Amino acid sequence: MESTITTKGQITLPKALRSALHLKSGDKIVFEESEDGSFILKPKTLDVRVLKGCLGYDGPPATLEDMEQAISENAGS
Repeated sequence: MESTITTKGQITLPKALRSALHLKSGDKIVFEESEDGSFILKPKTLDVRVLKGCLGYDGPPATLEDMEQAISENAGS
């Protein structure tokens, strides 16, 4: 695959590459230099563990039964 650099230093990633890396508009990519001087392109992903506690819920843990009841009570809302 090949791409051309624009005068602004931008490139368009070929569709086959975007599909293979599961990239969509707005995603970020990382270029990592390897020991031989070549570069590796990788999708920048977020480790799901960094999301722990992001909702700030302080109550007791909900059971599956609690969740199922809340869903059934609010399903028609």
